[in-house]
This record gives sequence, C-alpha cells and structure tokens, in this order.
Amino acid sequence: MSIMPDDPEVTYSDRKSHYTNVALGKAHAADHPDWAPEAGWKANRPCVVDVYGYYRDLALTQPELFLWAGLGHMAGGAVVGGLDLGAGAVIERVMIAIGRDIFFDLAWQHEAFLDGADIVALAGLHDQFATYAKYAADGTVTFAHAAPAVSYSDAWSKITSGDAGAIAEGNRDLLHNEQATVVQPQYDFLLQAGEAGLASAFTNEIHPYHRAFLIDLPTRDIRQFDPRWQWINLANGMFENWGAAGVDERARLVQLPFDQILRGDFGIPGRPDLLPPGGP
Repeated sequence: MSIMPDDPEVTYSDRKSHYTNVALGKAHAADHPDWAPEAGWKANRPCVVDVYGYYRDLALTQPELFLWAGLGHMAGGAVVGGLDLGAGAVIERVMIAIGRDIFFDLAWQHEAFLDGADIVALAGLHDQFATYAKYAADGTVTFAHAAPAVSYSDAWSKITSGDAGAIAEGNRDLLHNEQATVVQPQYDFLLQAGEAGLASAFTNEIHPYHRAFLIDLPTRDIRQFDPRWQWINLANGMFENWGAAGVDERARLVQLPFDQILRGDFGIPGRPDLLPPGGP
C-alpha cells in the first residue's frame, strides 16, 4: 500500500494499525473473543492474562530499555487479583476498558521500535492524532483527540538516547501518559458514578521494592491522579526501585509464574537492600 508522505494522518493510521496487529498476534488475540468490557470479567479474563504475558515477553526483548513493559506485567497481578475478588459490574467494565486502551495506546509503539521504524517520528504523529476515552454521565463512551500529558516523541527520544537516566525518564513519561491520559478519564467516571472498591487488591505492591498504596497514602483515593502519581513516584518507591533493581532482578520478577505474582509472592529478593520498611 502506497502512503502519501504529505498525509501524516494516513501514515499514522496505517502504521498504528499494522503494529497493533503485530502486538495482538503476539498476545494471542486470535485465541479469544474480541475485547468486550460489557461482557464482564469472566469472559475477558483469558485475554487480559495473555496481554500481561505479552508485556512480560516485550520487557524481555529489550530489558535495558523497556522498563514500562516489565512494570506493566507486574501490575497485572494487582489488576487481575482485584478483579478476581469480584469488584462489581461497573468497576469490572471500566478496568477491562482501561487495560484494553493502554494496550492499544502503547503496545504498537514498542513493536514499531522493535521493527526498526522511526519511532520518534511515529510517536510524534501519535501526539497529534491519538484519541482517548471520554465518558458521558450515563457511562456512554466516545473517543476524541486529546493531547497526551507528556510528548510521546520526547519520551522515545529519551528511551533511544543510550543514556541510562534518560531511558528511565522516557519510560516514566510513558507511564505518566498511561496514568494521566488513558486511565484518569476512566477513573473520573468511577468518581462521578460514586463507585468505590479500588482500595483492596488493586492498590497492593506490584513488586517487592515498594509499599502498598494504603500504607504510603492511607487517607488518599487511588482514583485521583495526584495521589496515585505520588505513590508511583515516591523516592525509593515503585518506579524508582523498579529501575534500581537492575536487569537481572527485573527479569527474575517478570518471569515468575503469574499465579505467584497474583499472590504477591515475589520469591527470594535479589535486591534485599531495596526492600522498604513495611514492604512484602
């Protein structure tokens, strides 16, 4: 298919679609019905678990660079564990939609990088043309363009810089967009709808080198962006210590059996010096 170089939106749509299909293939999408949040947790669970497996495999392809993917896999323990407990139909639907939208926002970018595409340029097109969920008061969802919280092009410039500090910062930028641009509009709907129930397994430690939300910020609400981002970015906390753990320890953790991650059983810590007081 010939893509006109003077039509960046067509280029963006074509490349995003292509690399999304690559990611879906690696996540075994053909083995599952289409992602359908309205169908409930039981119907969607196998697909969601395979997506977290995809993040594990993605992290292992570029362990020095793909910090976001490894952390995303570990977060699957909290998400799947929380949904397994029975969170209620509205929360289930929103959490499944969040997982779907994160995948469609970020997986293709990693596949483009792995394929040798100009990820900085493609990410710049994503800055211009990406769309995100917008909820009406009745829960109806539409998708509209919104500028990301942080430039994806700048994030990938850092990730591909060769500088360890910049690589970590670029991955933090991806996480910032995940939480602020993809997740927060959906949590805002839960807040407006008066839906509670995210203060249990959803807020547990996702790796051994940080503490649960309810320990660090016991009076705050995980659905609000500011305290959630504070929790993620605490000194010697979730994101910082994920990077500090090093390639070997991150690889050990992401390769644990997923059922073990669900239980919060992270095995013998490879970096006991990073274990926080009150941690797992």
